[in-house]
Amino acid sequence: MEKEPRPIPHQFIFLHAIVACLITAGIAWATPLSFCGYRPDQSSSRFFLFLSDSGAHWGILGVMLLMAILVASRHSGTGARIRKAVLFLLRLSAVLAVLALINEFVTKPFFAVHRPYVLKLEEEKLLSSDTYYALARSERADFMRKTLDEKKNSKLVRSLDPKVRKHWIAMTGFSFPSGHSQNAFLFALILSFLVQHLVPNGKRLVWIPFLWAIGICLSRVALGAHSPLDVTVGALTGGLFGGLILLSGWLKKALPEKQPKRE
Repeated sequence: MEKEPRPIPHQFIFLHAIVACLITAGIAWATPLSFCGYRPDQSSSRFFLFLSDSGAHWGILGVMLLMAILVASRHSGTGARIRKAVLFLLRLSAVLAVLALINEFVTKPFFAVHRPYVLKLEEEKLLSSDTYYALARSERADFMRKTLDEKKNSKLVRSLDPKVRKHWIAMTGFSFPSGHSQNAFLFALILSFLVQHLVPNGKRLVWIPFLWAIGICLSRVALGAHSPLDVTVGALTGGLFGGLILLSGWLKKALPEKQPKRE
């Protein structure tokens, strides 16, 4: 009688996720991080913007491709490699799409929390946040662009880094919770699982995906795109969804039947 395959323990990854969430919350809440990266004279502004962008668009796509390559590399035969990589990408894309749609069109509109940079502009009497969010989402970018152009002589607008300015214009949705943070921690758990089980001595490298996730969360606060509460809840929800995916067992299907030995 064949023995049932033993379940893969995830406590090591979960511990890293918990520590990463605590570090994120601690730095976001206990330090003067908000708006410390939106001016061109702040040396960290471009660094925070780079980190932020790595949690969306090209960054997420790059991480997905990295994970697919990692999965494919541990299987034998071209057909098996392509099949495993494609199935992995399709499943991961479906999960990401569903969570993103729920967050952007259900959760965020339900709580309707205004973004910190919109509130900051309101404090400077440059716009009304209620007027901004009363517009259709497709109209907000043009409204923000026009407002910043008309108020270009104000101290705040003059001190705004051009690339951060474009970022503010593009961020037309509500603030709570942070989608970047949710995606970052979701991917950190999945990537850490793959690293642990597919990379030689991978257990020693599990912390790297979480360091990336922490950086993304903190960058969102530094740019004024999110509050500490936004990124804390985003990290927690992303970690929760990632944990559920690990416990569901479907990531185990990405592993080769005979896993490589790890020291």
